[in-house]
Amino acid sequence: MTTEGSRHVAYADIVGGLLDARLDPATRCFDAELATALDAGTVTAEVGRTLRFWQRASVRGLVEHARNVLPPALAALDDSRRESQQTTEADQRSWQEVTGAMLAASSGESSTSDEDASINLAARRHSRLLVAGLMSSTAPDNSDD
Repeated sequence: MTTEGSRHVAYADIVGGLLDARLDPATRCFDAELATALDAGTVTAEVGRTLRFWQRASVRGLVEHARNVLPPALAALDDSRRESQQTTEADQRSWQEVTGAMLAASSGESSTSDEDASINLAARRHSRLLVAGLMSSTAPDNSDD
């Protein structure tokens, strides 16, 4: 299993390699147009150097941004997938506990005592997330009924 740090380094290497392998025909076109303008005298040599400098700086900035942002974003996707899997597995266990208790109660079997089943269900009843309002709510305690 990889550590978070080694995964980040691996992603950085992959992203860096992909960026380094990038062909840049737009820069070649820019250089050709600039050379034509310089030859025609419509752009001075000083303006040409300035334009070329800022065009290259723009590309370097974009590459540096991708190198800084993409590896943590890819790692976050991995973390999210893992957390989602763990949540789904916990939800599955919870569902099996509840439905198993309900099946046992309806068939007359007693895998747990009635008191244990009511405690498990009561705990779930008291804290629910109301998805429509995205607010936590506490259900009324009807255990005295």
